[in-house]
Amino acid sequence: METLQLIGGFARSGEVNLGQYQARNAIPNRDKLELLETLMAQEKLADVLQTFAAWVATQLPVCRLAYHFMTRRMKLLDSMKRGHKQSFTLQDTRHQYLGQLDYELGDELDVQQKRLLQHLHQLLAQPLRLFLRMDQMDMQSRIDHLTGIGNRAFFDESVQRAIEQNLRRPDGLTLALLDLDHFKQINDNHGHPVGDKVLQEFSAILGRSIRRTDVAFRLGGDEFALLLQPADEGAPARVESRIRYHLAHNSELTPLQVASSFGFARWEKGMHASELYTLADRHLYEVKRKRV
Repeated sequence: METLQLIGGFARSGEVNLGQYQARNAIPNRDKLELLETLMAQEKLADVLQTFAAWVATQLPVCRLAYHFMTRRMKLLDSMKRGHKQSFTLQDTRHQYLGQLDYELGDELDVQQKRLLQHLHQLLAQPLRLFLRMDQMDMQSRIDHLTGIGNRAFFDESVQRAIEQNLRRPDGLTLALLDLDHFKQINDNHGHPVGDKVLQEFSAILGRSIRRTDVAFRLGGDEFALLLQPADEGAPARVESRIRYHLAHNSELTPLQVASSFGFARWEKGMHASELYTLADRHLYEVKRKRV
């Protein structure tokens, strides 16, 4: 019997039997209430979507299911079996866009099944809108308001998560610490609005100098950090070279002679986050001392 794997393992059994789905003309009120209460009881957006996916898989011949919203894509259900692809746009009662569900279905849906799926999507809309908003607010709390990159809280969380990922699947992790040379003089000579503009431009340079798998943070003041993952031994030098190139060719920063110091450390098994930070900070200090 073909089985359907739940991505994230939310269901009690971890998989759903494709032979158990039932085509219904409508959802009984008791089932509607149970599904809605279960969705609203979840703690995270991913749990809401996985709960919904598990429910749908007991009703319809789903081979695969993924959720897509802006740049985010989450796999919810997966199986070896391929099916007919069909996508549905999710909206609330005010026609606010809530994302898209991409299905692969083992069989073409009949009229009753399509009506059932429509009802299920309508039930999902209310908790989905709420959890998307909560997720957005949570993300905003991790962003530096001036530069738009990660803040110190997000940095602390991300370093620990990256270490845990490397413990499970080592692929190289490097922490780079940066600050702007003589930044206080820029503020003193040109004013804080110019200083803020420098921080914003430098943050944009960091974003252009790293890959999509890397993350940039502003730790405070003119102090920045980069998490490079995966990262071989040559990754820091390549990133530093790109940063220096962009600094030298930035029309806003070159007149101010903005320069940056760069220190880094590679994570090794058994190393705590605080140790990794200390090593990178020590390297940054050595670099700055040699420039004096």
